[in-house]
Amino acid sequence: MSLFNKKESKLSNYLDGYKKTNKSLAVKITELLGGYSANNDDIYEELLVLLISSDISVDNAEKIMDQLKERVNEQFVKNPKTISYMLADILKENYKDYQKLSIEKDKNKLIMMVGVNGSGKTTTISKLANYYIKHGFTVGLIGADTFRAGAVSQLEAWAQKLNVKCISGKEKADPSSVLVDGIRYFNDNPVDIIIADTAGRLQNKNNLMNELKKMVKVTTRELNGRDLDIYLTIDATTGQNGLSQAEAFIEGAKVNAVILTKMDGTSKGGIVLSINDKYNLPVKFITYGEQIDDICQFDINQYIDGFIIGG
Repeated sequence: MSLFNKKESKLSNYLDGYKKTNKSLAVKITELLGGYSANNDDIYEELLVLLISSDISVDNAEKIMDQLKERVNEQFVKNPKTISYMLADILKENYKDYQKLSIEKDKNKLIMMVGVNGSGKTTTISKLANYYIKHGFTVGLIGADTFRAGAVSQLEAWAQKLNVKCISGKEKADPSSVLVDGIRYFNDNPVDIIIADTAGRLQNKNNLMNELKKMVKVTTRELNGRDLDIYLTIDATTGQNGLSQAEAFIEGAKVNAVILTKMDGTSKGGIVLSINDKYNLPVKFITYGEQIDDICQFDINQYIDGFIIGG
């Protein structure tokens, strides 16, 4: 029986976010294993290259291949499709402790969004707000990315479409003061979730990191009983380069989850595993298109099924 039979509808919908990733890796794995024979050890080297090219780290890819080869030999596997399922199972076992983040506990929370310009941060906020609204939450927005031209007006336009309140600052206004004003407004006019856009660019990286630390500090002081989450947006199309750029945000702000954007435009889906391996950070959401509904919660097992086997 197919691995997907029981959850075919749900999984098909979920894998919409991985269409190009599936084609680039899962199909290549299937094609590669089509030439598999028990005496062909070169196939493991080729599989290793495929994993690394998808942005799984070299060390991790080598470990996975060692585990796969050992298991195949122990069980005398000859069916290439079985090897694909084995590879997926090994990844699931390796990441069985991966922290899956649901939205059930997100009420009475302030979410600060951080990330480099171009990562889709402001657009993702609108998608996230719409997602929460559709799941029965009330949402308020704060536009504190005052140093990027058009960021505040972009967020205000989305707020109007979503019919939610947006507290924002003027261009070049102090982002921390905008945050304080916004939080105080929503303390007096409560909503379930506040989502705040933050500075993505200043004169240099040190200035930006200092500003982010200041924003976290003033936010913590004003929370009034709310929980604080800090989500980092990473453009999946940039792969390891994007991860390197995001490192400063992980160090400068107390990031506790990642949102991977533009998943439909990348063959580098292995970045999910690299984020976890290097920083022990879970991915909470992915976005995968231009429409406001093109966002879904991240599920590691379904991700691995799509990434390795395909939909």
